[in-house]
Amino acid sequence: MKKNKLTANITTNKSENVKITYYVGIFLVALSTLLLEFTLTRVLSVSLWYNFAFMIISVALLGFGISGVLLSVNKKLQTIPADKLLSILSMIYGSSVIISFILINKIPFDPFSLFSHSIQFLYLPAFYILITIPFLFAGLIISVILTRFKKNVSKLYFADLFGAGLSVFVFILLMPIFGGNGTIVFVSVLGLSAAVIFSFANHKVLSIISFVLIALSLSFLISRDEKLPIGVSPNKQFVNLMSERPDLVLLSEWNSFSKVDVLIDEDEPVDGYKLYIAIIDAGNATTNIPNVKTLPPPVKPADASNLAFANSDTVNNVFIIGSAGGGEILTSLFYGAKKVVGVEINGILNKLISGTLSYWTGPLIKNNPKVEIITDDARSVINRRDTKYDVIISAHTISASAVSSGAMSMVENYILTKEAVTEYIRKLTNGGTLYISRPETQLPKLITTLRTIDEELYGKDSEFSKKISVFRRQPRENTIESSKTYLAGIVYRNTPMTEVERMKIRYEGNLLGLENLYDYDNLPQTESIYKTLAETPDLQAEINKSNLNIAPATDDKPFFDNNIGFGNLTFQNMSEVFAQNELAIMALKDKPVSETTLIVLLIQIFIIAGLFLLMPFVFMKSKIESGADKKFILYFALLGLGYIMLQISMMQKFTMFLGQPVYTMLTVISTMLVASGIGSYFSTGFLAGNKKRIPVIFGIIIIMALIIAFVAPPVFYWAAKFELFVRILISVILIFPLGFFLGMPFPTGISAIKEEFKNFTALSWSINGFFSVTGTVIAMMLGMITGFKIVFVLSALLYLSAYIIFTRIEKN
Repeated sequence: MKKNKLTANITTNKSENVKITYYVGIFLVALSTLLLEFTLTRVLSVSLWYNFAFMIISVALLGFGISGVLLSVNKKLQTIPADKLLSILSMIYGSSVIISFILINKIPFDPFSLFSHSIQFLYLPAFYILITIPFLFAGLIISVILTRFKKNVSKLYFADLFGAGLSVFVFILLMPIFGGNGTIVFVSVLGLSAAVIFSFANHKVLSIISFVLIALSLSFLISRDEKLPIGVSPNKQFVNLMSERPDLVLLSEWNSFSKVDVLIDEDEPVDGYKLYIAIIDAGNATTNIPNVKTLPPPVKPADASNLAFANSDTVNNVFIIGSAGGGEILTSLFYGAKKVVGVEINGILNKLISGTLSYWTGPLIKNNPKVEIITDDARSVINRRDTKYDVIISAHTISASAVSSGAMSMVENYILTKEAVTEYIRKLTNGGTLYISRPETQLPKLITTLRTIDEELYGKDSEFSKKISVFRRQPRENTIESSKTYLAGIVYRNTPMTEVERMKIRYEGNLLGLENLYDYDNLPQTESIYKTLAETPDLQAEINKSNLNIAPATDDKPFFDNNIGFGNLTFQNMSEVFAQNELAIMALKDKPVSETTLIVLLIQIFIIAGLFLLMPFVFMKSKIESGADKKFILYFALLGLGYIMLQISMMQKFTMFLGQPVYTMLTVISTMLVASGIGSYFSTGFLAGNKKRIPVIFGIIIIMALIIAFVAPPVFYWAAKFELFVRILISVILIFPLGFFLGMPFPTGISAIKEEFKNFTALSWSINGFFSVTGTVIAMMLGMITGFKIVFVLSALLYLSAYIIFTRIEKN
């Protein structure tokens, strides 16, 4: 049978000697590039908003795809000696990291003002171009190495993935010490170190220049906040105050998924407790840290969580989901709680209130036998304990979750899914109270969640309408809360409340300036959505006919914050997203920000990828065959889609199991990348000239993907009670085999391209890169629409399709 010119027999490739410098260089560049992605995502979540951080970084990652296209069509690049070319590219890459960081932070870009300030349309392309440049040159370096030394692709790809896998450890190590702007310096140094590695043997001048650039980069660590300031959108709360009154800023700290600034609150407290304000990500969220001098608290705190205790004569155990600055702990102790367990996922906040600021919080936390604070995911902790609680509090546990950590998946946490709230209610004592506060726009979904669970646990005749009290803070004119308020919530009891008990909650709310929106006795004058959802005989019918997405979030679709949904999008409500200005913080909860961001991002990807993927066919049409090239394009596109969609889906699944974002990143991303690298390294030996083993590779990938989708969830539920180390071990056991075999299809495909068609190797890298970014967006959209089990199934089908395509390539 006649072979297509483009296709090589994968069993005939022999190893070619490659200098160790190329392995070290690609390792350093891959490490620094993923570290750059994590760091910029983290920084942009501070300077802008986490949804837009996802959008901007996704576009920037297209630089990888563009690099492969440029290399495939640029003949001049192909004639420069490898050492010299890689040295120059690495110098440009390392230098561009810091230069682009400085410049993007001087551009006052905020997508929330795009349609209200026309100047933003000039800032937008400048921002995109500047942030893409480092990824473009990093992609060129990797693409050059894979193209020039194609026969060693399995080992080079191992070094690439191994470096990328280790970047998570480096990120988690550097971020708390040096912050976002300091970590950028190390990204630059790693890139420039690659330049030294490439040039040291044969290009001494380039090596010396690289050393000088490293020294210059490291100098930015001295007074880094002045030399590498982070420009924050003026639409974020407290930004103007921090810039105008730096004397109010006590301290600032970073970790892998947040930046916390602590400010002095100069306002006189209404309850006598002076406050520090902890500001997360420059205004994405805030929490108060009270000044406590004596216990028991002499004065009742002016906190909405008082409603949870309105009918509690005796309080033994209290569980707080997201204990933050300690306000709800103080309230619990005021009501005589014998034991308060506060679980906060952000370790910075726990460290502040129990250590760094213990002079301010006094006896509230430190050395208080009645209070236990834990840095973990609250759901994991409550599952591991057999204790029943009189009161469970979830006060504004609003989290940007994985995307803020740099994981690029825009996932929600699992605190308010149907399964999670079911667990909370089951942990209540008889007559126990669950208090949940959220922005007002999310009350309908909260009611449907509670009612659905209540009827499943206690039956249709459980008198749900007598178990809840719905409240909100009064709207305030000429503020961001002029129509809808940011503080609202529900007090739920697992047994029906009496009329007197409901009246006590209303009375307590009046003292706090809270408005009662619904309870069984105090009905609104007109029909309201709260009354309808609490009392309708057919709740599902009301959910179905609503023009909002008010169905309960689930562990498979954990997007509680998404109130609109793709089915309810219009051009008007999408346009409104980009004209929110100072209302940005409210828009995150009542506008289709996530949906709009994903659609706009997908359009941008199609435009950019479409333009650049056409280039090779214009400049190389005489060299690209019409048969196998189309199959190769499809093959590498399918691999790009399938790999990233599996990674995004596993980030979702394992976030629930492992809890803290830092451990999810370490376990999922690192294990998957390192295992893929090892799989790539052994791919040649595994195949060993035997084509019959190719279906084994794809078969294991498909089977493992389906196991994690359908078998792992009940295993996670059973294993949630185990300590973190055991849960990490279980996760690694599940992820490693999948990652190992995921590392084989790409180098196997590259090896199948004949040596004289090296340009197509670069194009294959480009295609894989473009579709990896596309797959990220598709995975998120499908996860929000259908749930992540479907994303796992689709990923398995993509790999099945890739196998079918590959077999046809081999038969040509």
